[in-house]
Amino acid sequence: MNDLQKTYIKNQILTMPIKVNQELTHKNRKFNKRSDYETIIKYINNFLAGENLNRFLVLPGLRDVGKTTLLYQIYEHLILEKNIKAQNILYFSCDRLKRTGNADIFDVVNYYCETFHNSILETISQPLFILIDEAQYDKQWALNGKLIYDGTKNIFMIFSGSSALKLSSNPDAARRLLNIPVYPLSYSEHLKLKYGNFKNIISNSITNLIFDGKIQNNADADKEMINIYLNFTNYDVSEWNNFLLYGGFPSSFYQNNSEITKKIVNMVEKVVTTDMNNIGGINNGTQDLAFQILNYFAFQNPGEVSKGSLSNIFDAKKLLVSKVLDILEKTQLIFHIEPFTSSVKRTTKPNEYFFATSSLKHNLSLDMGAAILEDETAYMGKLFETYVASSFHNLDNRNITSYKIYYDDANRNSEKNVDFIVQRGMEKPIPIEVSWGDKDKSQIKRAISKYQSPHGVIISNTYPNIVKKDNLIYIPCELFGFM
Repeated sequence: MNDLQKTYIKNQILTMPIKVNQELTHKNRKFNKRSDYETIIKYINNFLAGENLNRFLVLPGLRDVGKTTLLYQIYEHLILEKNIKAQNILYFSCDRLKRTGNADIFDVVNYYCETFHNSILETISQPLFILIDEAQYDKQWALNGKLIYDGTKNIFMIFSGSSALKLSSNPDAARRLLNIPVYPLSYSEHLKLKYGNFKNIISNSITNLIFDGKIQNNADADKEMINIYLNFTNYDVSEWNNFLLYGGFPSSFYQNNSEITKKIVNMVEKVVTTDMNNIGGINNGTQDLAFQILNYFAFQNPGEVSKGSLSNIFDAKKLLVSKVLDILEKTQLIFHIEPFTSSVKRTTKPNEYFFATSSLKHNLSLDMGAAILEDETAYMGKLFETYVASSFHNLDNRNITSYKIYYDDANRNSEKNVDFIVQRGMEKPIPIEVSWGDKDKSQIKRAISKYQSPHGVIISNTYPNIVKKDNLIYIPCELFGFM
């Protein structure tokens, strides 16, 4: 480490208690906490109680989803709630460190132990906390984290950074670290951060309703949603629609729509030009193809996309298209769902691709002038379909139980197909239809019969509350947002 870096680390120790308080408020209002905060606190409590297994947490996620704020909130919790001394917590950003020299996490931690604790890594005798932002700027972050983990059981580490963290991990570190992806905000998380914390008892009710089909336990869900809204101060009745257009990122709370569009477009550009650039074999041509594919997805209806068709459209080799799609998924800008068919056939069929949030699709489309040409009802339906797909995708990633989402492959390129098939574990599949208005029932009735499903679900504005008619369950769009 050079002298500038040593000065930076010393200043971090001295100024963080003051800086954290400033960074966690806006116009004298304290930021609320997302659910990932409670997950991390659980592991910290276990560590302080003597459990030393899960003490290397990695928080990968898109830029601007709130990872830095999360680290500041953890820092504040350690100081105020756990009475940890400031000198026992080291927060720094590898981005900032790299501006003054080589970013090497292992060197920084060794210097910190020697300077502030008169010790080497192996002889640390008290609990220390290392909170690192933008960890991907250390090319060897995973190896350095492993070395620290193996060197002492008295350091709890959180490495936060862009999704490039997932791209550059290595097998040795993977056995020691615990990945906790930080996703864009769901609608209920959005409301919690913007208006105030509340107990979301609707979430499990909606999930159980979809998979179990029992409506008697959901009669009060509509009333509960109204009660949640009534407890908010200055609630905007257009919040749900605005969320689909511009939500998912906490910074949207403090910006107008044009500023949000610019910020989201700039974020996507940084992911492609910076985060993807951390991977070997990426060049300007690859980045150009990534932009072309993202813009293509922004224009298109959600639907199956073969790598061969993209290869033809952009005059690019199929292998390169496949590589770019894989990297874009790992950056968490997009994700795919597979056809509902046998596992053998699934590998030979095209996937459907969706943006991580409806606001990504909307603002990229808006930036290109495409959104204003759309019929409003049809356009909002596309955004809502993206939100539904991402909700089930994230549900699978956040739970021990497997919640899988597929697209209906029964009649390929047919309007007779339902939008999605969802399945919990080994249970019977449940067909899902999504609409921003009334929905024809013929597709879902066909799917119920074909897949021998106990019931089907229509998520739309057909009814203002949950309704079950025969083996069809209707869930209002906005209420589904609380899942």
